[in-house]
Amino acid sequence: MLNGFFSSARNSRLRGKKSSKLLLIALFLVAAVFSFVELPNFFSGGVSFYAFDVGQADSFLLHFPGGENVLVDAGARKTSQKLVSKLKRLGVKKIDILIATHPHEDHIGGMKDVIESFEIGKTWDSGFKSASPIQRDMLKALRDKNIRFGRPRAGHVEKIGDAEIEVIAPLDLVKGTKSDANNNSIVIRVSYGKISFLMTGDIEEAGRAFVRVFPGSTILKVSHHGSANGTDERLLSEVRPEIAILSYGSSNQYGHPHRRTMELLKKHGIKSYATVNGDIVITTDGKTFDVKQEGGAK
Repeated sequence: MLNGFFSSARNSRLRGKKSSKLLLIALFLVAAVFSFVELPNFFSGGVSFYAFDVGQADSFLLHFPGGENVLVDAGARKTSQKLVSKLKRLGVKKIDILIATHPHEDHIGGMKDVIESFEIGKTWDSGFKSASPIQRDMLKALRDKNIRFGRPRAGHVEKIGDAEIEVIAPLDLVKGTKSDANNNSIVIRVSYGKISFLMTGDIEEAGRAFVRVFPGSTILKVSHHGSANGTDERLLSEVRPEIAILSYGSSNQYGHPHRRTMELLKKHGIKSYATVNGDIVITTDGKTFDVKQEGGAK
């Protein structure tokens, strides 16, 4: 009888261990599935736009129908490996154009790791020189891999298949403002059929004054993380976007986005999405577009 009892108890323990292992395997598979769907790969046809959750920083990927990739900024240094992992998970192997809008750490802090992790076709830079070690690291990484480096000015147009990238600013180097680095931000408009994206970097009012007119665009990347000097009536009236993308971190020390900016967007009937709530994915066939937001900040 005791032998039967111990045998039964032993079998129960074995079944319990087996159930625990099966539960762990199931949880692992569920986690794997959720890590996959966090950033769905919409790379089949059309243009895909990713606004990455990189905290109080900027990083955006545009993927084109021919397989080309354009990365606009690379976030801060502390999130660089996370960004590299996201790009790899999306299947990115080559970045055809790497754009550094301006040399602030929250935009180019991750550039060194991106440059070292992927094949880079060429790099666009605003041309504003900074004494920061972050910019020096980026430039050294470019030199070490002998990557083409250019400073396109307003009016430059680059075709990528049926899509087009036009440089809106800067026309000339802006000097004497409160933030010359911000006001020399590369501003680009990416168009594909009837859908267009206006990427504004951190350009402020002083820099916008040098732009004769901002082109109408479907999607606006709000300048300078939604700060008060990044958006005004003139910009929104000229661009007339349907949606706005804001990139900022939770409880950031700058108070971004500013209340005035959010009120302006609301006044103009512009629906806004923020990376603080997770990565944003926009897909378009050139006629219509679809927006999804995946998961929260990690």
